[in-house]
Amino acid sequence: MKRLLTAAVIASTLAAVPVLAVAEQAPAVAIAHQQAAETLKISQQGFTAVQDVRMARLAIFQGVPEHAVKLTDEAAKLLADDSADWKIFARTNKDAALIGDQYIAIDGTMGISENFIATPEKQEAIKKANEQLSKGDQKGAVETLRLADIAVTQKLYLLPLKHAQKVIADAQKLLGEKKYYEANLALKAVEDSVTLNSNAITAD
Repeated sequence: MKRLLTAAVIASTLAAVPVLAVAEQAPAVAIAHQQAAETLKISQQGFTAVQDVRMARLAIFQGVPEHAVKLTDEAAKLLADDSADWKIFARTNKDAALIGDQYIAIDGTMGISENFIATPEKQEAIKKANEQLSKGDQKGAVETLRLADIAVTQKLYLLPLKHAQKVIADAQKLLGEKKYYEANLALKAVEDSVTLNSNAITAD
């Protein structure tokens, strides 16, 4: 799974199309991580936990199991945090493989459709929408783009929370038993469980 939070300010999926976070808007890029979490309601803890899982697997392959243990413990702690209101980040997953689990958003993007054709008017709309997003006004930004006939899509990466908690606990046990191959497979199951949910969004 690739890091996508920096694309939370709307960008085209085509390289030739001007993006909202253009060079003269560097401050907007600098706050993109925080803005993404607020605008798309993404769990930073969930994202960090999955990154810890990925790095733990790398540590196993590199022959430093003590680092894998530390990273796996950190991931478990993040996902077991009772102070986190996971319901805020919960999403309905139409492709859910684990019925009854709670899927939380851990990463995502907002983008304009691939058939976008740049015009001066549309570029002005994108500039205005970027300003609105920087102030946390997602609905206003989407409406600005809609009025300019620019379709907006949202992609969210969803993690089944209960499954991840259980599998990471299994990995901790396996690491403690020095069963590194099996621990790697358990951690891989966390990454493999992340699903992509894509849909068009409106200002409603």
